[in-house]
Amino acid sequence: MKNLFFLVLLFVINSTILTSLFAQTELNNTLKKISTCTTQVQIDTLVNLCWENRSKNPRLSISYGTKALNLIEKSNIDKLKSHVWNYLGVVYGNLGNLDSAYYYYQKAMEFAEYMKDSVEIAYSLDNLGDYYIKSALYSAGLEKFFESYKIFESIGDKTGMAYCLNDIGEVYVAQKDNQKALNYFTRSAKLRKENKDNRGYAKSLINIATVQYKNLELKNALNTFEEAEKYCEKSDYVKGRSYIQSGISDIHLALGDFNNALKASYKSLEIDLHIGNKYGEIISYNKLGNIYILLKQFPKAKEFLFKARDEAQATGHLDQLMTAYNYLTRIAVNDNDFKLAYNYSTESKAIRDSIYSHKDLNKIADLQTAFFVERKNRENELLKKDIQLEKNNRNFLILCSILMIFIVFLVISKYRSTKKANQLLNDSNQSKDKLFSVIAHDLNNPVGALTSISEYLRTDYDDIKEIDRKVLVDSIADASINIKNMLADLLNWARSQQGGIKIHKANLNITSVITNLILSYKLLAKKKNLTIDIKADSNLFFSVDKFVFETIIGNIITNAIKFSFNNGIIILSAIKAEQSLIIRIKDFGKGISEKDIDLILNTETSFSTEGTNKEKGLGLGLKICKELITLHGAKLQIESSPNNGSTFIVKFYDV
Repeated sequence: MKNLFFLVLLFVINSTILTSLFAQTELNNTLKKISTCTTQVQIDTLVNLCWENRSKNPRLSISYGTKALNLIEKSNIDKLKSHVWNYLGVVYGNLGNLDSAYYYYQKAMEFAEYMKDSVEIAYSLDNLGDYYIKSALYSAGLEKFFESYKIFESIGDKTGMAYCLNDIGEVYVAQKDNQKALNYFTRSAKLRKENKDNRGYAKSLINIATVQYKNLELKNALNTFEEAEKYCEKSDYVKGRSYIQSGISDIHLALGDFNNALKASYKSLEIDLHIGNKYGEIISYNKLGNIYILLKQFPKAKEFLFKARDEAQATGHLDQLMTAYNYLTRIAVNDNDFKLAYNYSTESKAIRDSIYSHKDLNKIADLQTAFFVERKNRENELLKKDIQLEKNNRNFLILCSILMIFIVFLVISKYRSTKKANQLLNDSNQSKDKLFSVIAHDLNNPVGALTSISEYLRTDYDDIKEIDRKVLVDSIADASINIKNMLADLLNWARSQQGGIKIHKANLNITSVITNLILSYKLLAKKKNLTIDIKADSNLFFSVDKFVFETIIGNIITNAIKFSFNNGIIILSAIKAEQSLIIRIKDFGKGISEKDIDLILNTETSFSTEGTNKEKGLGLGLKICKELITLHGAKLQIESSPNNGSTFIVKFYDV
């Protein structure tokens, strides 16, 4: 038995290589077969194959889905976009890549709302609920499932209703409310049997058997698993067979039959590794670790539990991470290593507290829904105000330019009388020269554009077509936003050089501060059709300087928008860990090279590159960030590579 896992792993590695070759061959053969068909038939075929292979060959499924999207883009057949994005989200979720799954679900949701496609809106809601559940955000997930079910019920879609009922049941299993779970699973099974959905019926039976096992109805559970196995075979439901073996392992373990429990868990793991079912893989690692604990084979138990811990941390499956820490605590106690046991127990408790602190997320979801309703009106008002402000923009620019020159000379004169002033004077002169260069060059273009466009509108307004007026107004807005951002960077930089920023910390609701801050960037994000998603507990309090905190986060958000591709998403998360606050801002844009990351973190220089839409900047934003982060006693970390997006991590300390 001790070598069984290595044999399974060797088999899976070999089969993975063969599967990749097979997948490419299958894709090529399929494309060849359908090459003479109409574009619509080609797309329909690829979409169906994407869904059919989601469990048994997820990599092939992604290839089919990606190819379908390419054809959809070329042929402008938009109605299937949400459909394919939802499919790809499901596949990435199965592979344990929750960030990618969320990205595709969100794209599907936004496009479905744009197309007013009720079915795809409902499926997107259900899939977003699944993402929240896998992230242990049970209240938020349950709310999405109920919203989805209401839509499916209103249009009489029994297939969708069955999906939602099954997912709702799984939430109640996680909350240990077995009676409610069984009620929803039974209702789901009834609908799926009526629809002759063998795969779905197998999934409902597996869930019913799981509840029976939890209620210690072991014989009934085994019989239900056996019935589910028949429907898995009928529908080629490979992942279902993994769930069944995992459940049978639990039953053998409850009966004290450790050998058969091990065999069933290894079978489940073999299937999950083969098809890339990451969540099932982590569950199998935890189960094998538990069985080896009971067999007193603690080194073997640690091997599997460390795998479970590492994979759960990497993919964000908090429930399984908590389980791994619980088992590791037992091993540490057995080894009389009570310090390690305490550490593991503390990690487990922190995760449990994190999971259950999300009980009020349904309230957040309500507020978020209200926000979306109001957002359009608010953006329209902001746009009107921006257009009105352009009339006075030239005078404002001149005043700010004079102010900046005055500040530079003020910085120089402050240190002129001291010995240290010689070096500071050189630095200030360089900064002054850079400011003059910026004012003469970088600000000249947007100012010239504002002047020309404004004069053109004033003199020829009646002769300009309405559509051309809109283009001109958009150009004015773009130029003014560019100038505003440049001036904000210049003013913050000058203030930091003067030593005019003092830290005054206060205990603030971080989520509220971030939410209000993001409102300032909605118009900028809208220009690139970007979504800014906030993940944070509503009761997250921490002691920070509000101005410095907002300036740091605002500069990083601006940077993320600048380097994101159109129609993307930016994810901002905030968590409290021990005596620190960790802010993560993740984009899916052009990324940063290792060399440039080193320049940002380890040098005092500033540099600027164009954004994805050729946005300009002074290169002072990240320089200001570094100075303020140092002033606040915080730390900055950057994770990025070219074309793979960037994650900026700022860690604030409670000192």
